Amino acid sequence: MNKKLLLSGLLIILAFTLVAMGQPELAAATAVQEPVQVAAAQTNGGLVNAEGSVIPLLDANLSFQMGGQVAEILVSEGDQVQAGDALIRLDTTEAELALQQAQARLASAQAAVTLAQNQKTLAEAAIQTAESQVAAAEANLALVKAGPRPEEIAAAESRLAAAEASVNQAIGQRDTALNVGTEAQISSAQAQVAAATAEVRALEDSYDTILTTCFDTPNGEVCPLYGAVEETTRAQLEAARQNQAAAQAALDALQAGPTGTQQQAAQGGVSIAIANRDLAQAQLDLLQEPASAETIAVAEVGVLQAQVGVENAKTGVTQAEAAIAQAEAGVVQAEAGVAAAQAALDRMTLRATFDGTVSRINTNVGELVAASVPVVTLADFSGWQVKTTDLTELDVAYVNPGDTATVSFDAIPGETVSGTVTAVSLVADLARGDVVYEVTIDLDAAPDLPLRWGMTAVVDIES
Repeated sequence: MNKKLLLSGLLIILAFTLVAMGQPELAAATAVQEPVQVAAAQTNGGLVNAEGSVIPLLDANLSFQMGGQVAEILVSEGDQVQAGDALIRLDTTEAELALQQAQARLASAQAAVTLAQNQKTLAEAAIQTAESQVAAAEANLALVKAGPRPEEIAAAESRLAAAEASVNQAIGQRDTALNVGTEAQISSAQAQVAAATAEVRALEDSYDTILTTCFDTPNGEVCPLYGAVEETTRAQLEAARQNQAAAQAALDALQAGPTGTQQQAAQGGVSIAIANRDLAQAQLDLLQEPASAETIAVAEVGVLQAQVGVENAKTGVTQAEAAIAQAEAGVVQAEAGVAAAQAALDRMTLRATFDGTVSRINTNVGELVAASVPVVTLADFSGWQVKTTDLTELDVAYVNPGDTATVSFDAIPGETVSGTVTAVSLVADLARGDVVYEVTIDLDAAPDLPLRWGMTAVVDIES
């Protein structure tokens, strides 16, 4: 009990005793002075006594944000861990599959954006093409209305003249091609045949000499020209016979005259030249005729059609831009899906929230755990605190942060540790029918004392 309160009680008892003995004045005086004496006692260095419990500097009961089956327990009770270290991992099969599906949807959405962008590029190119067609159609309309220019007529007349010259040239080439086999050509071919025949006969004679130049010796018949000489002469004879055949074929062709194919080819060249001449004449005639109303109307329709093409191309660009916006929105949605799937996968692993010691593990591999149910208790045992459990409202008014305290422990008789009040609860609790306030005391370092979480402590606070 607080000594100041004890002193106040004694004074009150003394006052009543004096009244009973017939000394009311002294009792009244004593009763009047009592509040001043109590206040003075409370502010002049009394002690507030309370019980408490030893706790670590920091502790937390960790739980999963979602339920699942425990796949791995990566730590043991008593292990030191760092903030962010993995402690327990749930079965991630479904979460990994969901992440893969979300990533596939993201890739598809990104591909859709690329496709839409390509379509926009094509639509923009289509606008340029359509505008070029408008310019060409307008230029054509202007030409139709203006009629042919002198230089155009001159150019058409030049083309007609060139075509007529081509006709004459084709006729000459045809006649030359059909007049094959003249006497001079035949005589020349006959001379080539005779020369080739003479060469063949000479080589045949030489080859026969090689084959027949042999004589007998004690070791048998010997033919000294066999070998390289025979092979060379034989090759020369074969080439000469081929030349003779070619010369004879050329002579036969000259004597037979042009074939049907040669005649058709020669006449075909003339026909093509005549067709080109007629086309040049028709183009010249068309230029020299004035444009009709129908021709002008056709040209005007061509301009309108080209302008419609431009508007259609612009609509295509607008549609492509809308498709891009829609595809990009799909990418944003898919990215959010990937982030959500990744977050869900990350939540399957319980991690340390601060540096500390694993104090308790409340699950086993294979067990199903529910969301928000603590499975690991983590604590920082680098220092100790005491939190009071029975400090009443009669005493809390005299306790303030910064007050010094002396703490003893039921489990460690004869040992005390000094400490400092660091917090006083602003809200009361009820304990065994009393209104109590929790006060936190940080203990000074006591490395030699075997302090344990939950030990009962007796606290004397110097108020």
